[in-house]
Amino acid sequence: MHSEFYNVALDRLRYSLVWESHRTLATALDVQPADELLVICSAGCNALNALLLGARRVTAIDLNPVQLHLLELKRYLIRHHDHRVLRALLGLDGPAAVLPTWQQLEPALPPALRAYWAPFFESHPGGILPAGKLESYLLGFLPTLSPALQQRVRRLVEFDDVAAQYRWFREQLHGTAFEAQFVAYFDEANLSRGRDPKLFKYAEESGGRAFYQRLAGQLSTELVRDNFFFRFFFFGPEGLPEAVLPPCYQARHHARLRASLHRLRTVQGEASAYLLSDAGRSISKASLSNIFEYVSPADFAQVRAALLARPAAAPLRAVYWNLLQAQGDAAQPTDLATTPARTQLPGSCFYFRDVRVLDAAPAPSLPLSSPSQAYA
Repeated sequence: MHSEFYNVALDRLRYSLVWESHRTLATALDVQPADELLVICSAGCNALNALLLGARRVTAIDLNPVQLHLLELKRYLIRHHDHRVLRALLGLDGPAAVLPTWQQLEPALPPALRAYWAPFFESHPGGILPAGKLESYLLGFLPTLSPALQQRVRRLVEFDDVAAQYRWFREQLHGTAFEAQFVAYFDEANLSRGRDPKLFKYAEESGGRAFYQRLAGQLSTELVRDNFFFRFFFFGPEGLPEAVLPPCYQARHHARLRASLHRLRTVQGEASAYLLSDAGRSISKASLSNIFEYVSPADFAQVRAALLARPAAAPLRAVYWNLLQAQGDAAQPTDLATTPARTQLPGSCFYFRDVRVLDAAPAPSLPLSSPSQAYA
């Protein structure tokens, strides 16, 4: 598959957080104990979350070796340290906890890990979660607002009624400088600060206006006080309630996650090529992030057909997310079929356009309408 990611310098941490919802992944894939999963690594969150779903094996794959290094650091921290250490280095307890925690554990680290990550923590005192190129860009938005507007945005996570929350948004933020600044900050001209411009070659929409409309839609349908992605997008990692964190970062799952690490492996490469290779034949479920955002519709059609007809391989079910393209809308020349969009579950990130499921052996449809209990 020809992805624009091949034209991007893969020499830095592009993502310090996985923005695809673990709930949507769990419900879409319906992971069973015999399944082998392939997960786009990114920051490693959903690779770790997938371990908690009980799959036989989870393979995290990424073109960018820096993303794989991050997952290896998290694997080490989970295996050898208590939850407090992981939480502190992520930045969940604020900048004051990051450097002391790093200095405490650094002397005992394997030399390779210490050499790789010491410069990182020296230059990123806020910890891991705010450090990605995308995340540092997103977190730069709130400070551009006036103090009064910042307070109005913070008020959004204090409601316990969706109608009241949405009314506040309409009366206090919509149509104000907040709307204009949001659209301008996240429009194409500025979006390159968070993602390489090459990755928007095939985009069908202008980011700022589309993202604003999606934000408004989420505020009209769910309480954002319980939405990890909303809270992080605007306010960063510090002060997040434990209950809204991704399962892999919650204290109650730490011991079970540690016991599952032997089922995790990492591969540097491109996901669709791996799925079509001999090594990928045993993969039965895949979470592909938004990798089709960076390919042409023609390439998507070709790869879709190949994934659904893998010879001598397990039937594949794969979930993927659309951002500014609608990959799956067009009828495909091989089978004249579309890949229908599904509504994301509550708790998802608002900026995605939709989520879709490829299924080589369609079973009775799994509606993405109620949260999975897999992480309970």
